[in-house]
Amino acid sequence: MVIQSQSLRDRQVASLEKILNLNHASNESSTTHHDPSAANGLIPKATPILNSDGEPIWKVLVFDSLGRDVISSVLRVNDLRTWGVTIHLNLSSARHPIPDVPVVYLVEPTAANLTLINQDLSKNLYSEAYINFLSSIPRPLMEDFAAQIAEAGTAESINQVYDQYLNFVVAEPDLFSLALGKETYWALNSANAKDEEIDTLVDRIVSGLFSVVVTMGAIPILRCPRGGAAEMIAAKLDRKLRDHILNSKDNLFSGQGPRSAPAAVTPTSRPVLVIVDRNVDLIPMLSHSWTYQSLVHDVLKMHLNRITIETPIDEENPSKGRTKKAYDLTSNDFFWSRNAGIPFPQVAEDIDTELTKYKEDANEITRKTGASSLEDLQTDNPNTSAQHLKAAITLLPELRERKAILDMHMNIATALLKGIKDRQLDNFFQIEENITKQTRAQMLELLNDNSKGSEPLDKLRLFIIWFLSTEQDISRADMERFEEALTKAGADVAALTYVK
Repeated sequence: MVIQSQSLRDRQVASLEKILNLNHASNESSTTHHDPSAANGLIPKATPILNSDGEPIWKVLVFDSLGRDVISSVLRVNDLRTWGVTIHLNLSSARHPIPDVPVVYLVEPTAANLTLINQDLSKNLYSEAYINFLSSIPRPLMEDFAAQIAEAGTAESINQVYDQYLNFVVAEPDLFSLALGKETYWALNSANAKDEEIDTLVDRIVSGLFSVVVTMGAIPILRCPRGGAAEMIAAKLDRKLRDHILNSKDNLFSGQGPRSAPAAVTPTSRPVLVIVDRNVDLIPMLSHSWTYQSLVHDVLKMHLNRITIETPIDEENPSKGRTKKAYDLTSNDFFWSRNAGIPFPQVAEDIDTELTKYKEDANEITRKTGASSLEDLQTDNPNTSAQHLKAAITLLPELRERKAILDMHMNIATALLKGIKDRQLDNFFQIEENITKQTRAQMLELLNDNSKGSEPLDKLRLFIIWFLSTEQDISRADMERFEEALTKAGADVAALTYVK
């Protein structure tokens, strides 16, 4: 029997759930040769730990900024409650004592975080601590932490200490980010960046990639171009993998742990990890795409799978201000999964199709039960047969979830349409499709045209794409005219210095 392998998001969710379950492995999955999922390289599902009353063990979750991002990209508050988390707090925030409840820490192994954890233990904020580091804690830091614990006499408060290898953010089933911030590209390419800063950043990238490899449970074949940061990162990652395999007592790839690769994996079936510099192709970062997902990123505020939309409180009276509404994209969002990479006009058509289908399904249920609407379904309706009523009640949660998802995407599409019209993104997309055919005169005319969109950055992006793509000779005088037009349009032309 062929068992489909888990995606990176599935594996990260399984690891997080195990952490929330106090790193408990169920009895069924403790012996790998009896667990078909473990035998195929899949992470066994943890079963909730129950107390003496048969209820989940309630706990407090404390995380730092990266821990928050890792969790919030794949889990929501309801998911945390399912695993017994009553409250979640930031490590650096002021927190009140809850002495009869255990605490689960999910943090980066930094000196500042270790000091804060030791302070919590000294104050007896929680009954016992389950400490989970997002990456492997360096030995010197671990020794310092042990010395602090010994000096404070709080060792009995610590129940567990684990390296979890989860210092990366998963936005989609097989797409991840190392959450390094917006200055990463500058640091790796600027002549002003210090060697110490570059080394620190490279080490963070290597640590994040190592965690991804560990989570996937298979050692990849590394490929990279010669020279630049890509080769430096690949060399350090290769060294880290070799050192771990040769020197670690607990080999994460030995096949003994739940994250190990399938037993049937052969050298020829190993995955390939290709590491390249962003400079290989700058244009995709700047281009105006026409797909649903790209437009959401470009037009709306999207962070960690949460979309924020600003709408007027009163359409007829804009002076009343604007209100914000947030929508979460979850793994069970069928519409997003199917339409994220689809051109926006087709997405609008699919919303109408799905709404029509929903109405037909709802009408079918109400027709069989004799109710006027889904909200009117009552168990004591004498005109409703027990069989039809049971079927309706079974389908109601699914129908309501479908309706909520479709309403959410209808609101998102409406906000997108307004943003597209205001910025004339359809025109920018069409021009970029034939960017090499644009002449210097046409480009200068477009940059000087105040009616072409409301966002100066769109014009700057378009010009850089044209500049990197065109085969025409651009003189210094031409460049000065382009920069003058962009500055007049309100764009910051500092980036052109690097592009040139």
